[in-house]
Amino acid sequence: MAEENKENETTSENEDVVRKTISIKGVSADLYRKVQKLSNETGKTIGQVTDDAYRSFMGTVENAKHISEGFVRGMKEGSSQFIENIKELEITGDDLKEIGRKIIFKNIENLTFKDIDNETFDKYVNAIILVKTVTIPKNLSKAKILLKGNFIDKIIQ
Repeated sequence: MAEENKENETTSENEDVVRKTISIKGVSADLYRKVQKLSNETGKTIGQVTDDAYRSFMGTVENAKHISEGFVRGMKEGSSQFIENIKELEITGDDLKEIGRKIIFKNIENLTFKDIDNETFDKYVNAIILVKTVTIPKNLSKAKILLKGNFIDKIIQ
């Protein structure tokens, strides 16, 4: 049966920490020597150095999870939605806001933008590709269509 030695300690954050003797199998001799050397250099016990290493590692793992989740969420939010292969489509600024993400319009014969301002267009339209005719309201800049468009046959304002 394993023998446990327990000792109580109060940390600088006034937390009660119970320390006990724990044996860990499989630690490489080289790594143990490095921990031992660090222990001697810092004046801490091997247990304290090991605790610090575990704490640091666990914090890194938690931080990596948080960053990964944020990255995936950002990719989903930042990715464009395709609206494609439609003969005729009329879309308004409110329609774009309801979709709520960047859109690529592709392979549409007649695409009509209605009741849309420059700001909404910039925010929600990522590209217009392979569209025969794009019809836009007078208040929407034709230059914006030119900058976001590829393979457009005709722009009507």
